[in-house]
Order: sequence, then structure tokens, then C-alpha cells
Amino acid sequence: MNEGKVRTWLWAAAGLVAIQVVALLGLMQMRSGDREKGREWALDPDAIAAEAERERESSEALRNLPLPDGSVRLSVAAAKAAAPQVEDLLAQARDLQNRGQFDLAEKLLEQARQQDPKHGRVKVAAALLAEARGDTAGAWQRWRDLIQASDPGGAVRRLALARSRILEERVRLEQVARQREESLAKNPRKLALVGAEEKVGEGRRRVDWQVRAIRGGGRLDASQVVVRVSFFERGENGVLQKSQAVLAKWEQGPPLVEKDGVRVVSCEPRTSVGARYAGYTWQIYYAGELQDERIQPASLRGVLREMPRS
Repeated sequence: MNEGKVRTWLWAAAGLVAIQVVALLGLMQMRSGDREKGREWALDPDAIAAEAERERESSEALRNLPLPDGSVRLSVAAAKAAAPQVEDLLAQARDLQNRGQFDLAEKLLEQARQQDPKHGRVKVAAALLAEARGDTAGAWQRWRDLIQASDPGGAVRRLALARSRILEERVRLEQVARQREESLAKNPRKLALVGAEEKVGEGRRRVDWQVRAIRGGGRLDASQVVVRVSFFERGENGVLQKSQAVLAKWEQGPPLVEKDGVRVVSCEPRTSVGARYAGYTWQIYYAGELQDERIQPASLRGVLREMPRS
């Protein structure tokens, strides 16, 4: 083969390599763009409707609980005369629960149970208290016990069935959340969520997330760190909806190396008039890749679907 043909083949080969490199770079850029857009949690209309129906069924069952002795609700004085100790303990426990003093409320309900182990409303109050303090597994077990002990077709049975179905779903979703967090922790990453704290006072709510840099990740670029937060609320009709968009703020900037320690990023939800705060989704990205996330409460996952970020 003469020198001219060799040169021609070399140029042809170089051209093919160049074309492949350009195509590969283009594909990498497209994928990089897709990662940069990322994915976010969006409300699923069908799941929202199903969740609202379960809550409506539960609320209706709670309103239809048996009345105290007699055909009409008793006055406070009459209630104390009919069952002075148990009814008084129930009232005090409800008041303590409303003020967030769960341990004291639990002690009063335990006293009430000792006085009347079969008192249905004491058992209902105990299950609702477990829910209020975030003990999903304990609350679920109390509702299951109520199902076994209550009359078939009665109001207590209907309420216990409704609440147990809701809590079963919450338990499942909490397990899913733990599995996803464990999966994220096993993947190579540069940033990790250490903890989260909700602070409530004077009509305001703030959520703080503590983040640290992972050892061995090198020095990070602050411009590549992105935090995405979505808050959710329950409207006056009881249906879940997204709250107004808000931006998260770093107190000292994101951690760029391990020695920066834990850094805090905060955000305050903006709940609509007449609506109630329902929770949030939180995600942190580096260079477009998901590093860590938190959905609080885990039950929100049941009405969310992961969608491409527009």
C-alpha cells in the first residue's frame, strides 16, 4: 500500500473518531441537562382524592361515636355525676393533648383505663393520643385492639377500622421512606442530611435542615448545590394542596468540605388563609444529582409521584 493510501485511511479513521467523540459529548451534555432538571415530587390527583375520602370517612366515624349514658349529651355537671372520675380524667387528658403535653395526658388516660378497662371512649382517646405524638405503630395497634373489642357495626368499630386503614398505609410508607433513604446512603454522594427540626412559635413555623459534606468528596462548588423545598397544606375542604413557593436560605452557606461540619439551611412555609400546614418535601442536589431527601410526614409519600422537573 503506497504512502498516499495510508494517509487517506488515517484521515478517514481520524474523522470517524472525531464524529464519535462529538456524538458522545452531545449525549453527555443531554444527560447532564436531564440531571440538572432533576425530578421533583408532585401531587397525584387520584391519590389526593382517595386520601381525602379516607379522612372524610374517619372524621364522620369520629363524629358518630356513642354518646355518654342517656339519649343526649350530658352537661359537664351531669357527666361528673354519672362518672366523675373517668369523664374528668378524659377531659383533662384532651386538654393536655391539645397543649402538647403528651406524657401527662398518657398518664391520665392510664388512670382512666384502670378505673374502667372497658370504657370505649378512653380507648379511642388513647389511640388518638398515640397518633398525635407520632407513634404510628402504637396507634395502629390500639386501633386494632379496639376493632377486636368493639361491637360489630358499631360507631367505635367503624372509627377503628377507618383509622387503622389510614395508619396501615402510613406504616407502609414509612418503610418505603426508610428504604429509599438507605438506598441513597449507599450510593456515592457528596452531601448528606444529618437531621431536621421544625420550630413553631408566635404563629410562625420554620424548618431547619442540617447538612454535612461527605469525606473524600473533595472541595465542592457552592454554585452546584441546590436545595428544593415544597410545602403542603390541607385546605378548608380537607384536601391536600401545595403551599406557596418559598426559597430555602443557608445560614453560613453550604458545607464544601468535611471540616465545615454541619451547616443549616432553613425555610418558612406560607400557608394559605384557612388552610392547615400538612408537611414538606426536601431535596438537595449537587451538579444536578440527588444527594439526599426528606418527606415529612412519611404519609405524604402516598399522595406524591416523582415527576420530571419542568
